[in-house]
Amino acid sequence: MKAFVKSILFAGVLVMGANGLMAAPADPTNMSLKQLVKETKALEVTAEAPTQHKTLAVEYRQLAQRQFEESNKHAEEAAWYARFPIYLSTKFRASTIDHCRFLADRYRNDAQRSEQMAAHHEALAS
Repeated sequence: MKAFVKSILFAGVLVMGANGLMAAPADPTNMSLKQLVKETKALEVTAEAPTQHKTLAVEYRQLAQRQFEESNKHAEEAAWYARFPIYLSTKFRASTIDHCRFLADRYRNDAQRSEQMAAHHEALAS
């Protein structure tokens, strides 16, 4: 019986491992927000020609869009928490509602800065 259980577990591990090996490669257009910020900052350092500034403006617009999406996601989470009285208590409010609102504000401000940077680089490209 022990051998049977071990063989089933071994087969399960093999299936899980094979699934990890067959996972699709990372899509460059679907990178994380942190990676997108890092890439955009790296492009900004080397931008000199108008075409590079135009590319950078597009990158900043994409970054701003992602940051607005994150802001909206956190604002929705804060609204969800606010529906339940337990999260309005001082014990839970700071780690739920206030945290989500803080992140929503931060991402919204970052998105506005990214939009300004996009406009700046579009002006430099012209």
